[in-house]
Amino acid sequence: MKNYIIIILTFGTFLFAGCGGDSDGDITDEFSASVGVISSSSAVAEDVGSVSFTITLSATNTSGGALTIPFTLSGSATENSDFSLNESSVVIGADETSADAAITIVDDSEIEDDETIILTLGNLPSSLSSGSNASLTITITDDDENDTEAEMDISFGSASGSTITINDWTDTGADSYLVLINSENSFSDISASSNTLASTTYLGYGEQIIYNGSSITAVTASLLQYSSDYYFKVVPVTEGTSDNSFDPVSSSTGVCVTTSTTEGQVCFEITSDLRIISSNQLANHAVGNFPNADPTAIEVTRELDLSPSYTGSAIYVYDETGPPTPSNDNFWQFGIATNGVEFHPMGLKPWANPDTGEENWEWQAKVTEEGETDLDAYGAHVTSAGNYHYHGDIVGLADDEDGSRHSLIYGFAADGFPVYYKYGYSDPDDPASAIVELQSSYRIKSGARTGTGTAGEDYPDGNHDGSYIQDYEYVEDLGDLDECNGRTGVTPEYPDGTYYYVITSDFPVTPNCFFGTPAEDWKIGK
Repeated sequence: MKNYIIIILTFGTFLFAGCGGDSDGDITDEFSASVGVISSSSAVAEDVGSVSFTITLSATNTSGGALTIPFTLSGSATENSDFSLNESSVVIGADETSADAAITIVDDSEIEDDETIILTLGNLPSSLSSGSNASLTITITDDDENDTEAEMDISFGSASGSTITINDWTDTGADSYLVLINSENSFSDISASSNTLASTTYLGYGEQIIYNGSSITAVTASLLQYSSDYYFKVVPVTEGTSDNSFDPVSSSTGVCVTTSTTEGQVCFEITSDLRIISSNQLANHAVGNFPNADPTAIEVTRELDLSPSYTGSAIYVYDETGPPTPSNDNFWQFGIATNGVEFHPMGLKPWANPDTGEENWEWQAKVTEEGETDLDAYGAHVTSAGNYHYHGDIVGLADDEDGSRHSLIYGFAADGFPVYYKYGYSDPDDPASAIVELQSSYRIKSGARTGTGTAGEDYPDGNHDGSYIQDYEYVEDLGDLDECNGRTGVTPEYPDGTYYYVITSDFPVTPNCFFGTPAEDWKIGK
């Protein structure tokens, strides 16, 4: 549908410049006429350049001098932005019946509604009268395409049960584009000035922005909800104005399975209150070589609270008074990554008496870095059964994170809260604040170790140096994160805010406690 600008011209009081007659330009008693205004076009395109109009007299000007006829302009169009006219009057010479003028139409790039210019004659002396055409309205149609009647062509690439790729979409010439996804064919109008945080990890429900940028480029969305159909909408943005007129386009994913024994597979399902993640626990990236076993496909299904509650009471992932075995009732898997590989608690290795070989589990060597108990570049290793899992800094998994943006979501903790990498907003509630590397609130204790050990066993001597978990202490507000290496704030996937955990480079790396309530089946060995 074309947009129009209407021009209305308004005329002021006639002034008559006498020439050889009365010096003040008064109309002679013998002369009278009616005045009107006409134009060759009542509607013109924005790129017409100019539109002319004519002010006419019903009789020849026999006043004895030139007549200066003012007018005024009004309407919805804006002078100097939509049109320009330097004159505010026309002059009809002696023995003439009309005078011409032209309005310059400004051809801008803004998509606009119809606009009007109204030209109106002013008050007339008693010897003159307004004709039936004492005003003129000109409508200007916008020549900037908004494609309101066109369909947005979205080209899709590969699709699986957990990912779908958009190759490209129609180039409308916009400054930038927002690409939205929904599992239902339902989108609200979005403003470029609203919260337009984007993430390619789709939480699986509701409307979400997966791209906000100036290029037309391939976008692969990770789908945290298996559905056969997804809906996508492209919103062009030009000069800060969003065009929400394009209809959504749908695409289907393939069947999601976790039966492969050679490649990583993960499927997501959402019910009214649960997020269900099924996986064969094989990584979707290269892994290290391990002396005890090779990574082996082991199918597992985990349930997470879709709307977890923050309790404020920490539940630790392991009980420091006993070894991490199935007999230890407090020994939890911390969570699961979006690629289906589990986050286990920080790797634990007891201090052993160098003389007797007896193990003291009250002193545990931290295992978080590559090379420690065969951890690979992804901070992971395998159990003797071949279960590949993350322990430490996931720098390999997060190799696209360089601190230029907020971290994307990397998984969920056992209590249902999301897990991120170490880059976040300096102000947790302000997505416009600087990106910083989030720091934990743990530090190495000062002085010498003073553990008590147990009967018949010793503990390591020397000063606290960070070799053991017990060398660290939590100091509230020392860093950006709380006791469980988490905080509350907005993220690209949760623009309205959530509590979330952070995997950091510094201790404890993988969080060592929950501020929500994990389900019992997340206990290791249960």
